[in-house]
Amino acid sequence: MNLWESILLALENVRVNKMRSFLTIIGIVVGVAAVIAVVSIGQAGKSSLVSELGQVAEGSFLVIPQSQGETGGLTVDDVEQIKRLKGIDAVVGLLTLPAESKKGKDTVNFMLNGTHADYPKINNLKMVAGRFFSSGEERSRQKSLVVEAKYAEEVFGSAAAAMNKKVTLNSSIYRIVGVYKPEESLLSGLGGKVYNAFLPIGALPGAGDVRDVQYIQAKAVEKDETLVREQVKAVKKLLAKRHNTAVANYIAQTGEETQEAVKSAFNVMQTIIGSIAGISLLVGGIGVMNIMLVSVTERTREIGIRKAIGATPGMIMRQFLVEAVILCFFGGLIGTLLGLFAAGIFSLATGWPFLVSWGTILLAFAFSAAVGIFFGLYPANKAARMQPIESLRYE
Repeated sequence: MNLWESILLALENVRVNKMRSFLTIIGIVVGVAAVIAVVSIGQAGKSSLVSELGQVAEGSFLVIPQSQGETGGLTVDDVEQIKRLKGIDAVVGLLTLPAESKKGKDTVNFMLNGTHADYPKINNLKMVAGRFFSSGEERSRQKSLVVEAKYAEEVFGSAAAAMNKKVTLNSSIYRIVGVYKPEESLLSGLGGKVYNAFLPIGALPGAGDVRDVQYIQAKAVEKDETLVREQVKAVKKLLAKRHNTAVANYIAQTGEETQEAVKSAFNVMQTIIGSIAGISLLVGGIGVMNIMLVSVTERTREIGIRKAIGATPGMIMRQFLVEAVILCFFGGLIGTLLGLFAAGIFSLATGWPFLVSWGTILLAFAFSAAVGIFFGLYPANKAARMQPIESLRYE
């Protein structure tokens, strides 16, 4: 019996025992589906977040205090002092507060980003109508609002129609001066509907005389990563001196460092979750081995007859190994389709890109085949070692 005949016989045995074969490969299906889905979603999440971080201008960096206590916290005055450092092109602070607006009987939720007029210099906002608020509006604390395009379209019909319209946020009235289109965010498809908006930090509703900021973004004149890191050190040193605290109390990362940290975190997460999903493949392999042992027992007389008419132990072993691999192959095929389907549904629900590499699919199939060989080896070897006379006596 050649390899092709072994494959045909294995397919026939799978066809005859459809339900048993399906129950046998469930573990393989779940394992492969989980691996494909986890890797695909992980790649999409990493791509989405790195793309989002990539909207930050080259040469920029972020400074965050270790704590927001009385010592070490960042203030609006810090922003002004950092602007005076040599080699700094732009600096902004940011303070984020939730707010509500009424639309008929419905409540519209906002996340208000109080910041400075130079924000677009550091973050590449795509304006579709109007403009960002000016430095004059910032200084005079005018209630100028820059809203996202989705809000403008849903409430006013279009970005252009939203211009100069009044919006009431937490009892404060604002005038829309600009509409921007945000990049697809990592969390844009998750959670409830919350619109982002930008306004002068001093014009935040109910904030009074705002002095504190949650973090500071700065952009260096030089774009070289080494020179940017020097600017980071200078900023941290200035902040430590102003707040009479240690330089270590401030966390600062350049855009490149942030992207690398994000990629590393996603890779670790994918490895951990993928390893857990891989355990299902091993459990499925044990199921395949158990069923193959049952199959060997049920087909003892068949093995005896084949050996009596000249089949060698190698032929018998190959037949059962091929059957185990085919079972795992079908499990891998179904699992791959389910994994791709799950990743596709997740992509549609969140707006993340649908990313699947052929390498991942091939690796899943290769691992499935390896599981079939590994766990099919013992039953196949047991069948090959049976003695013809004893096998023919089996009832």
